[in-house]
Amino acid sequence: MLEFEVSFFVIYIFLLGILVFCGFFIQSKKELAYKRQESSLDAKLICLSELVVIIPFRNEEKRIECLLKSILASNELPKEFIFVNDHSSDRSVDLIAKKLIGIPHRVLELPEDQEGKKRAIRYAIEQSSSEYILSFDADIEFNPNYFSKLKNLLEADLYILPAILKAKKMHEHLYEVDLILVNAANCGIAGLKRPIMASGANLIYKRDAFKKYDNFESHSHMPSGDDIYLLRDFRKQKAAIRLITDTAFSIETETPQSLREFFHQRLRWIAKTGNVKDYLSTSLALVQVILTFTFFVLLFIFMINGEWKNAIVFYMLKSLIDLVLFLPYFNRIKRMKSWLFIPLYEILFPIYSLLILGAMYLYKPVWKGRKLNENY
Repeated sequence: MLEFEVSFFVIYIFLLGILVFCGFFIQSKKELAYKRQESSLDAKLICLSELVVIIPFRNEEKRIECLLKSILASNELPKEFIFVNDHSSDRSVDLIAKKLIGIPHRVLELPEDQEGKKRAIRYAIEQSSSEYILSFDADIEFNPNYFSKLKNLLEADLYILPAILKAKKMHEHLYEVDLILVNAANCGIAGLKRPIMASGANLIYKRDAFKKYDNFESHSHMPSGDDIYLLRDFRKQKAAIRLITDTAFSIETETPQSLREFFHQRLRWIAKTGNVKDYLSTSLALVQVILTFTFFVLLFIFMINGEWKNAIVFYMLKSLIDLVLFLPYFNRIKRMKSWLFIPLYEILFPIYSLLILGAMYLYKPVWKGRKLNENY
């Protein structure tokens, strides 16, 4: 049994050490290289007067105020904010008009024959003009220097900027950990090869590149996923894609407000990730499944044999390894409190995984008050 345990840890440390730990430092070097390029005299940087912010929303009256406060507190502003109303039935539109007096903005009404975030974004793109597009979610907030920092970015086809979950209650740190671990892996693999994920809550892309590379018809049946499909389309065309982890460019958003909301969110993510058919993402997911399954089988064997001391030591070693290897990324995005929840998350992870697996066959996830169609 000891041989299996040692072999597991050797393989685990090797794979995770390369993918997460080493990849993080390689990605950090890439970002330092970007800064050196940006500071050169001939650098062509993003211009705020050529940046339009598109914000789709649907019934966000209770969540949009943080975004509106952030806009009002900004030191600098882009060319225009375009809000796209996806058939809301609350007072979201009135709230935007009331709060953003004097701020360059428009509220577009999505036509009756259209619905969903992806169609809302494309509708706004058709109704606007600018060199760059920044997509936001309606429930985010950002610091006053956010747009000032964007002016320091070198031109690229696509920028994947940080979107950080912000827990308000103690148990919500577990929701944070679940996403941060995935983002840490995305950061590492971006350093080693390329990013496999993006968040539409904080995404910048060139309008010309979007019009050239967007393959909307291939995923128009999917209500969400504007981010991951856009990344796929840009990647396939070998576009200039850059991932940034610096929190100066980050936005924050609340964690899911209930366990039900959390599960619906994860079910949507799993479905669209599988539909994208990215071999690299699928391969990494398979490696994770194998390592996780092996860990819990070994732990279970210790327990059924009554070797409780060995089981505890085995679990503690695994937790310690994860704490060490994921530390640089958690520290980078300043979520050290959530980092402390990794050991607890690992206890709950098998239960969470089984519930997700069962839910995939028993429930249709809901998005913005709509049940997703059969193709999802």
